[in-house]
Amino acid sequence: MDERWSGSVSDAAARGLVVYVMRSISWLDFLCLDFLLKRYGLPLVHFANDLGLWILEPFGKGERRLSLRRQVPEENALRKTLQDKASALLFLRRPPSLAAKARRGETPNEDLIKVLVAEQRASEQPILLVPQTFVWTKLPPNRQRGLLDMLFGPSEWPGRLRVLTQFILNYRNVLLRSGKPFDLSAFVEAHRDLSDERIAEKIRYALLRRLERERTLVLGPIKKGPARLRDEILRSPRVRKHMQSAMRTTGKALAAIQKEASRDLKKLIAAPSSTVLAMLHRMCEWVWHKIYDGLVVDKEGLAKVREAARQGTLVFLPSHKSHMDYIVLDDVLYANAILPPLVAAGDNLSFWPIGPILRRAGAFFIRRSFRGSKLYSALVDAYIRKIIVEGFNLEFFIEGGRSRTGKLLMPKFGLLSMVVDAIVTLRNKKVFFVPIYIGYERIIEEESYQHEVSGGEKRKENFSEFLKSTRVLRSRYGRLYVEFGQILDFDQVAQQYKLKRNPELPQSVSPRDLSPSMRRALVQHLAHRVAYEINNVTVLTPASLVALALLLHEKRGIHYSEVLRLCDTLLVLLREKGVRLSEPLEDEQGKLRDDAVAGALSLFVDSRLVTQHGDSEDPILSVPEERRVALEYYKNNILHFFVPRALNAVALLAGGKTEVDAAKLKDRVLNLSKFFKHEFIFRVGVSFETAFEEELRGMIDRGEFQRKGDMLVIGEGEAAARLSLYASMIRSYLESYFLAVRASQFLIKGPMTHKEWSKRALAMGQRMYLSGEIQRRESLSRPNLDNALKAMRDHHLVALESSNEINPGKFLKSMQDVQKSEQYIKKFII
Repeated sequence: MDERWSGSVSDAAARGLVVYVMRSISWLDFLCLDFLLKRYGLPLVHFANDLGLWILEPFGKGERRLSLRRQVPEENALRKTLQDKASALLFLRRPPSLAAKARRGETPNEDLIKVLVAEQRASEQPILLVPQTFVWTKLPPNRQRGLLDMLFGPSEWPGRLRVLTQFILNYRNVLLRSGKPFDLSAFVEAHRDLSDERIAEKIRYALLRRLERERTLVLGPIKKGPARLRDEILRSPRVRKHMQSAMRTTGKALAAIQKEASRDLKKLIAAPSSTVLAMLHRMCEWVWHKIYDGLVVDKEGLAKVREAARQGTLVFLPSHKSHMDYIVLDDVLYANAILPPLVAAGDNLSFWPIGPILRRAGAFFIRRSFRGSKLYSALVDAYIRKIIVEGFNLEFFIEGGRSRTGKLLMPKFGLLSMVVDAIVTLRNKKVFFVPIYIGYERIIEEESYQHEVSGGEKRKENFSEFLKSTRVLRSRYGRLYVEFGQILDFDQVAQQYKLKRNPELPQSVSPRDLSPSMRRALVQHLAHRVAYEINNVTVLTPASLVALALLLHEKRGIHYSEVLRLCDTLLVLLREKGVRLSEPLEDEQGKLRDDAVAGALSLFVDSRLVTQHGDSEDPILSVPEERRVALEYYKNNILHFFVPRALNAVALLAGGKTEVDAAKLKDRVLNLSKFFKHEFIFRVGVSFETAFEEELRGMIDRGEFQRKGDMLVIGEGEAAARLSLYASMIRSYLESYFLAVRASQFLIKGPMTHKEWSKRALAMGQRMYLSGEIQRRESLSRPNLDNALKAMRDHHLVALESSNEINPGKFLKSMQDVQKSEQYIKKFII
């Protein structure tokens, strides 16, 4: 049952007279509802239509009254039930056989909702219609009738044998969904000018829609087979147009082009199976308890997701840190009776046997690049459009690929553009975007990420690598977290954005009326809004807190007591920002729990990221230099909470100063923000000036900055120490960018490939680390260097070609240009 089911019905009973509503006549549903109402002490059913018996509290404590023939007409029985202030149950739809008899006049055909309307007009007490839906099987409805349907009745009108079988197989797993109560009194008052017949028609339609939404929430829309979907997509005008274009471009026959497109669609289209989802759910339950200490789900956010699903289509946009992400969200939704979405996955995961399993779990596989194939792009676009039209939920990763650094990657716009283009061409289609944070205390790809970040080649996913990965089942990885950010209504986001861009636009202008350039800007705004929401609901775990504390310490070793002190300081600062805290971090008094820190350290010692020296109560902990890159991953999980303060700190302390002019500080922070715009996700929806002033005011209130006229001066005591902590947090990034600028000297003599430049830059960085010019081993990071290249492109130091070639920019002519840029960055490295 929905956890709030009994409370919802009880609240409705407190407001007025409850009338339960179900979609189709079912003895089994009636008996189960009656059982639950008695179990939870809720208003009992005194009347139920079309069951063939007139029933008064069938299993109540009082005298049973059963009769094989009706004693009074149904409309009179319902009217008397309501006048006695008792509850009733109405089935809205009759089976085809009973409906046919009613049309021939062989059985009564009373409109019982009309009776409700008449009784409501005569009563001051409101009548609350409470939709109830039992889901006996998670098999989605099929558009075509099969042999099972012909023998035992279709799923919507099952025969007795099918009902009995479903009950025996599913009585422990049946789902009861309750819709939002329908206030009949308010509806009648709002439509006083209509007749009872018209009001009854509108109410019936509204209730059937609510009931159908509850079923669709669990089962999804009517299922079409992959072959039928392929045919419908290939026949669509948009795809036909691109096939004609490909025929003219390549000189191939249309039949050959169509065969190629059909082959691509076969690789693309998902084939979700409820059987596979059920098997994966059982497997996941075992895995979560085998390698994790628990799966922590944001229940309040999940309830909001369920409510949004009742209103329209959902586009889930989770963070992407691990291959586990593909099944984590699916399993959370499946376990909570929400249909898992169709998931966009890279075709690198389509290898046997994982590919076929993921495809049946709802994954569809797309190429990493669409370059050079407009037809393939059109096929993906048509399939995504089909997903939304058919009413399926959709999931893809806004970052594109997995983050190897632990922080959220800059959002990609390709798939999001396709989704937005599909939405704006569909009228009256409500779509919600759901930002989701999926986080891990320890990541199973720890070693491979360290290998790739340090410059190693990415290992291709295959079956042998999959078999090797089973060793993770012998390790422990802490807790796993799923948090939901603010759900974004596309219509509202688009309306707010277009009015912000152009306040003179009329309110009636819809997103489909926007120019292509403004629509592209809207996509980018939406992507960054989603990314910011994901960062905003990141969970502070003991592992990320301990990793940050360890990497902030400048010496070779640190006492356990000092780690506790640093963690306590950082926790206080993060709590001020309203960061979501994992359950084991604090005790009942809101203080840091020592055992939470000890548990995180135990995880790191187990994975050889941290070495413990001595067995005393206050041992010394050290981080092996070659493992700092791996520990940086966990630090980066929460780094974004401190980035604005860190930029302010390095801007003030630049060049070893202790004071700076306020206007100059603002200018420095603005330049640093632009320089790091490919690295960090900044606050969305407010201007730089507003965000800067708010952060500065907070730092002044905490005593970290002091105002003296137009000057800003470093604070005193612990406040000054916090400034040094903030600056230290982004030192590795400043050193990475310093290295990238120095490595730009390799381009003075001419262009080079990206791969060769990265290799030479990392080799140079190793020498600089050994000589002491770079102090942090984690600065030698390929992802950091890649982002630094983009920043240097923006400043015209380099030019990045689409052919993966790097050329010198217009401001990179000699070593003097390199040294000038070096000096600018070096002054910020505190």
